[in-house]
Amino acid sequence: MRPVWHVTEGPGHARSIVRSLPGEASAVAVGGDGTVHEVAAACAGTGRIMGVLPAGSGNDYVKALGVGTDLRRALEVLIGGKVRVVDTAEVNGVPFNNGLGIGFDAEVAAGVAEAPAYLGGTGRYLWSVGRLLRDFRCHEARLVIGGEVIETRTILVAVAIGTTYGSMFRLAPEAVLDDGLFDVIWSEEVNRAEVLRLIPAALRGTLAERRKVHTARAREVEVELSEEVPAHVDGEMLVGTQHFRARVLPGALRIVAPP
Repeated sequence: MRPVWHVTEGPGHARSIVRSLPGEASAVAVGGDGTVHEVAAACAGTGRIMGVLPAGSGNDYVKALGVGTDLRRALEVLIGGKVRVVDTAEVNGVPFNNGLGIGFDAEVAAGVAEAPAYLGGTGRYLWSVGRLLRDFRCHEARLVIGGEVIETRTILVAVAIGTTYGSMFRLAPEAVLDDGLFDVIWSEEVNRAEVLRLIPAALRGTLAERRKVHTARAREVEVELSEEVPAHVDGEMLVGTQHFRARVLPGALRIVAPP
């Protein structure tokens, strides 16, 4: 079958393109995590097969999928890979396929858009992190994870399906795309010096080993905050709210993965 190229013209366009395709057609997202987010949302629950060719600044999802960020490798997987059935999720009715971030990592994601373009993908994330370190603060939060209630002051709550956020931060290195569970990561109250120690751990994938960081696995997660805090799914900012309710949608997406 000959491929047909569609060029997106703005937010939401990729999702509408996929929904207009014939039922038997596969959909390949060519772009970054924002494009993957939209295409996955349109394919999830429909049986339509999805593929990914990474061409963005973060390319987080393809890392968890085992494809990697090399375009040649991704083309080989697209041609010779196998269809894998993986999970997606939703929070407050908004679909996502890689992760929900509340607090610090969402503020980093928002700052990337303001960073100088010449810094490139990784440089823009580091620029945003550096700016946030000047005046970050922790937030009062009530978490309900698998029925357990946790009261804390936190800088970050991450609800992950995939392994990586923000191009290089390995917040949930043990996450699995098809286990039907979120990997949940949250911190206790931390000061600036402690945050500076947490960042290298997040880069190495050893954040869970830090004393003030906790992890759990669950199918559903609720987060109640004392005030509105920035949040994102797959790098896309959410409408401000104090209450988040997320649930896994097991086996919702069919996607081409390495054999």
